[in-house]
This record gives sequence, C-alpha cells and structure tokens, in this order.
Amino acid sequence: MYGLIRSFKSLGVYSTRVQALAPVGTQLLHTSSKVKDSNQASQTASSVFSSTASTSEPEDFITVSAGKGQGLVRIREFTYSTANFHVSPRKLRMIGNQITGLPVTEAIRQMQFSAKKASDKILHSLVWARKNAIFQKQMNPDNMFVKLARVGKGKYRKRLDPKARGRFGVIKVPYSHMKYVIWEKQTEEKPVPRNVVEKALLAGELPKRKVKGFTLTKNVWVPLKESKPVVNPKPYYNW
Repeated sequence: MYGLIRSFKSLGVYSTRVQALAPVGTQLLHTSSKVKDSNQASQTASSVFSSTASTSEPEDFITVSAGKGQGLVRIREFTYSTANFHVSPRKLRMIGNQITGLPVTEAIRQMQFSAKKASDKILHSLVWARKNAIFQKQMNPDNMFVKLARVGKGKYRKRLDPKARGRFGVIKVPYSHMKYVIWEKQTEEKPVPRNVVEKALLAGELPKRKVKGFTLTKNVWVPLKESKPVVNPKPYYNW
C-alpha cells in the first residue's frame, strides 16, 4: 500500500480518493506534525514580538531633587540644542535668562512678541523641541517647562578692518548656540523625602528657617521682563 501511494505521488496523481485508501495512522501522523509545526511557529513569533515589546519601552523617568528641603520627584527630561548662528553670547544669554523657568508654551509666546533679533531663531527651535519631546518621550505639552537654557560660544569668523596709512585691524564676528533642558512636571506624584527633616517640612510640621540677609525685597531687578507695562517712558536708557 505504501509503495502504491509513493508511486502515485511521484506521478502527480495523488488525489483525495488515494488519500482515503491510506491508513488512518499515517493521516493522524501528518496532521499532528502540521499542528505541531504551526504551534511552534506561533510560539516563536509571539516570543519574538513579546521580547521586542519589552525592550522597546525604555524607562524615561528620572529621579531628581525638587529643591532644598522638598524631597525627590520623578520627571521626564528632554534636551535640545540649536546650531551655531550669528549672535553674540552676551545678547543670547539675556534671552536664556528670560525663558528659564517658564512653561514651553509661554516661552514660545514670549519669543513671538520679542523685539530681539535672535528671538526668531529661538522661537523655531523651541517649537521643534516641544514637537520632538512629544513624539520621542511622550511628554505632555501642558506640563513641560524650560528647566535650563545654557548659552555656549561658537567659532569666530574674522574680517579685516582697513584703516589709514596702510594699517588694518581684525573684526571678530561671534557665533553662539543655546541648549535647552525641558522637564515635564508630574503633578499627580508626591515628592519623596530624603530624611526626617524633609519629611517634617513636607508634612508642614516644621516652619522654614529664616536666614538673615537673604530676604527678597519688592524691588528685585529681573532682566528682560517684557510683560511689565511701561509707564511714562524716558527718552533715554536708564542703565
């Protein structure tokens, strides 16, 4: 019987009628092997996808200090940097001081209405930083704020400054860049105290210690506070 079935297979005329003549054990053997192969393939595929899913979810949260006496908090962090462009580091540092500590949406709004020449470049870079933080770190744009805005020097481009009697000077054209550190506030999580004193401070059981000489007055100078209304402006600068 097996030799007849093998000959029919070699001739290509193995039909269902010939398959019905085969013993039941051989049919069960073929079906069980097919089911086993399919189960192994499904298990292998599921194990591959499960391992990929488990490794493709990085831990984005980091634990940082919320301040002196305020414990530890878990936040998401995203860094972004602009390219070197033609601006003085001194002038760009003023813009960095203006947007530090502001929400990202408010910083973009401040750059939109700023009269500084470099604010246009900073505006576009802040928009790109917010977009990349949303898609790469899954951060909430409503809770994002600019933690740090560092300004770094770039290369100097030199130009000749011709003067009288055949002499000349060298003009240095400055370039600089700005790096952002964007944090996402976790409003639903409570800070974790690091010691007994912080635990008492967070619970409100101990009053904060008053240090002599560090009390802030009302007239604190803030650089580039453009939201402050101008009343009776003078025809000259005050500084």
